[in-house]
Amino acid sequence: MSEAGCLRVPLARYPGMNPFVLDWLASSERATQFLPRGERGPDADATLRPRRRGLDEALIDALVESNRRWGSFVDDELRSWNEGRTATIVAGQQVGFAGGPLYTMAKIASMIRMKRDFESRGMRATIFFWLATEDHDYDEAATLGLPVASVPSERSGVNRQVDLVTLKATRPVASKQVVGPAVIPEALTTALLALYDLPRPKWLREGISFADSFAELVATAVSEKIVFVDALLPELRRAGARLFEQMLAKCDVMQEALAGRSRALELSGYQPQILPREGNRYTLLFRLDANGVRHIIDNAAEVDDPTTISTSANTRPLLQDAILHPDVFIGGPSEVAYYAQIAPLHELLGVPLPRVALRGHALVAPKRVVRLFSRFGIDPESVFAAPDEILASHEAAGVEEVKSLARAARRDLAARITQIGEIALPAEHALARAINRSIGHIEYHFDKLTERAIRGLVRKDRDRYAAARELVSTFYPDGHVQDRVVAWFAYWVRFGQHLVDTLVEEIEPDADVFKILGL
Repeated sequence: MSEAGCLRVPLARYPGMNPFVLDWLASSERATQFLPRGERGPDADATLRPRRRGLDEALIDALVESNRRWGSFVDDELRSWNEGRTATIVAGQQVGFAGGPLYTMAKIASMIRMKRDFESRGMRATIFFWLATEDHDYDEAATLGLPVASVPSERSGVNRQVDLVTLKATRPVASKQVVGPAVIPEALTTALLALYDLPRPKWLREGISFADSFAELVATAVSEKIVFVDALLPELRRAGARLFEQMLAKCDVMQEALAGRSRALELSGYQPQILPREGNRYTLLFRLDANGVRHIIDNAAEVDDPTTISTSANTRPLLQDAILHPDVFIGGPSEVAYYAQIAPLHELLGVPLPRVALRGHALVAPKRVVRLFSRFGIDPESVFAAPDEILASHEAAGVEEVKSLARAARRDLAARITQIGEIALPAEHALARAINRSIGHIEYHFDKLTERAIRGLVRKDRDRYAAARELVSTFYPDGHVQDRVVAWFAYWVRFGQHLVDTLVEEIEPDADVFKILGL
């Protein structure tokens, strides 16, 4: 562990990591045949050359105006970028309540880290963050996990634990209405502010939408210049009109290309990230009605109004890449897998494929918590197990001895009961059923006694057990990796700019490790 409280752990130890991504990171030909692997090292981006984008002035003006509204003043950056003076780094995310999970900030930190790496080699870059406002997963956007410290009774022998409190709102009726323009429920805002005893900030003002709140919060928390791109911006849709026309004209060919790539992935042992709907049709585009509800477009149609067209997971990257021409796209494991599946569509539609990079993975906690690893000799790779399992490794010899004695005693017990039966059965035939019942009861209670002995053995060092329990509840709450379910907001409220600075300083984009950072 470094002085800053930083631990590096192989990404393969991260629960649920996509197998394709692990192979791709290792530059395995089995994976890179589907998605090229960008070179790494000081000369990795030597071939990148900023180029003139030449976007329509109406779109540039709309981006400038929307960013100003969110407190992100990027006029000069946008115009310099559009003239071809800077490279382009893009990432995106759904507009979750109060900034969403920690991995959202890890994406932003990855972009800033990469931008600074570019600049250290003499290349300027502009950061774009694609706000996925057209997503209709309301439950995901309106759910926030927050770590709250609890102190159990002294009798438990546990001094510290972190409980995950979940704030959640749902729609009264299931709907495919886009989430970005939806107003944040007052109940969510009230619950969040009460939990932290905070005055009401501007980015949570009454009547604010998920999109506006998200962008304003990130602009407040991050000092780096970021160009936010609202996926529902009318000018953006108009700029994508020609692409939409191509997609609708080639929808059957696109279906065939996706099906073929999915079969190839399966034959190579990978699970396609996006599955077809019933009838083996992939969702390509939606049409938005007057209420913002998305309706699937299945057949070729005229694009009479491009502002009513909405992309799917299959086509969102295509619109992004066609408009922004990113040099680098930074995504999470699922997004990297998306690109592997949709890469044929880029070629089919003549959209350049950007260099794809994996976002950095990071878990965070106060330094005091991170130091528990070294203080009690707990392996960071084991933090995704139960506390008893973690401590069993420290008492391996004792635990194995108990298990060995228990196995021997169980065998001996079964043999003695069998002998009793052999002696008694000739005289009492009804005894057989009673013996079988007795064996079952005795074995059950004997096993429970053995488990209790092992738990007692691994808990004999109360401080170590308390440390293991706190580490697990911090980094693997309720059986979920911290960065997937815990809000970065919870740590930003406590640590402020230090959270962002630490993430940017320590994050490792496109790496086969994740980091545990002490704040």
